[in-house]
Amino acid sequence: MLGKDDLTRIREEREVLENWRAHSRHVVADLLEACTVCGCVRDKDRLTRCRWCEDVYYCNEGVCAQQHHAAIHPSVAFWTW
Repeated sequence: MLGKDDLTRIREEREVLENWRAHSRHVVADLLEACTVCGCVRDKDRLTRCRWCEDVYYCNEGVCAQQHHAAIHPSVAFWTW
């Protein structure tokens, strides 16, 4: 059977872990985003936010930008390439 000190230590550890989990999700969510075209989860600095869509990101490298603009914004796709 566990003593009072052991139970207190376990409660404190659990409280710290729960607190860390609650805050770490927000930190990770601020640092990562998914490309809407290919679906890769990357650091936000490796993605570009679409000028015309509210919450759309696509990869800096590769053809994701062209694919997004051609599919969603065909009238401006020629100017953005």
